Amino acid sequence: MIRGLVVVVEALLWLLLIRLVLRGIAFVFSQPQQKPPAPRARPQVRAPEDLVLDRVCHTYVPRSRAITARVDGREEPFCSAACRDRALAAVARAS
Repeated sequence: MIRGLVVVVEALLWLLLIRLVLRGIAFVFSQPQQKPPAPRARPQVRAPEDLVLDRVCHTYVPRSRAITARVDGREEPFCSAACRDRALAAVARAS
């Protein structure tokens, strides 16, 4: 009786071992193949833009972002509305 029980337990252990090995093999082969990372796109470089000087605060601003106003008969660039208003106020005080 005990010998029969030992044979059954031994058979169950062998089956368990075979099942674990087969699961391990299935796991290894079921892993998705990792693709190499796609090359990173290079950032697009914008063409250099002319910079203009704000005569109030002496900062350089790209021409496309500058706020312009007519001061003393010519078009002047400014970095912000505040600088533009200061320049127009100074011209008004001077006259």
